[in-house]
Amino acid sequence: MMKSSLRACLFWSLLPLILVSCGQKEGYEIRGTKVIWNSWQGDGLFGKWSEAELTNAAGFQILQPQGYAKNATSVYHAGRQIADSDAATFQIIGKSGDLAKDAKHVYTGGAVIQGADPVTFESAGMEGLGRDKTDYYLLTEPLHVRDMASFKILDANVCGKEHHIWAQDKLDYYVGKQATPIAESATFQVVQSWYAKDAKQVYFGSAVLAGADPASFQGIGGESGEFAKDAKHVYWQGQIVEGCDATTFQVLKHRFAKDSKQAYFCYASGSPPLAFPDSDAKTFEVIGPSSQGFGYAKDAKQVYSGGNIITGADPATFVVDPSDPEKASDKNRHYHSGEPVP
Repeated sequence: MMKSSLRACLFWSLLPLILVSCGQKEGYEIRGTKVIWNSWQGDGLFGKWSEAELTNAAGFQILQPQGYAKNATSVYHAGRQIADSDAATFQIIGKSGDLAKDAKHVYTGGAVIQGADPVTFESAGMEGLGRDKTDYYLLTEPLHVRDMASFKILDANVCGKEHHIWAQDKLDYYVGKQATPIAESATFQVVQSWYAKDAKQVYFGSAVLAGADPASFQGIGGESGEFAKDAKHVYWQGQIVEGCDATTFQVLKHRFAKDSKQAYFCYASGSPPLAFPDSDAKTFEVIGPSSQGFGYAKDAKQVYSGGNIITGADPATFVVDPSDPEKASDKNRHYHSGEPVP
């Protein structure tokens, strides 16, 4: 079964190379007097090559093999004609190849960037971001920046990061395309990717974190910066984690955490931290990782595998195999993935 799976994985990874070696690849092709767009319709093996005739080959210019192309009257992107484009003035902007413009519009990936000025538009220092004389644009949409002079990028890697604060000016900060007003610009600071504060209030994502204390608020970690605390509360993804001792709460390795009262396991999904009410916080320690994204821990009373207690395990002698984190043992038995081995 394992050999079969490996063969399948290898085949799927080599499929694009096999198709190219057979003379098929996605993109424009000038065939005689016609321009053809070749594309694979389907998923992996379950599909077929499709050929779409676009236009006459006379005067056709392939600017990018799979991206922009044009003739005397029309502009194309990925085999599709761009409506209301001006072929005579069309040009690609910069080196990335995704941005382009003509006398009327600015484009990213063949789509019009709403309201962008072709004369003054330029790339603005990170992928997907551009600016002109009046505004900044993230992909196809304007950000409606109120103070252009003070706008700055805080983190250029924003794709797919929900609640992530990536830019600010003196009036607003930005999460995705959402601008959130800053109460006091002089004291504003991003605390930890998802969180920010000024002297008056605390922010989570694009919202104000009601009731949080700016003076004592601090970020305390997590896999993506989801944990923070102030003098009274611990916060996870902007929510108060009930029952925590904020003064002593700390995030540990491999998704574990603890305070003076108990230990916790922090799921990677949308579930809040799981408390272990019978744990011994004084002796709780993380003892190793697993290959499944969580870890092992123990205290004086029991052993933990992620969010589960390993029933019957002896914490005094329990160890994780350093060469294979799925394997562990104590004086009584061996374990695999947190389960006793018969």
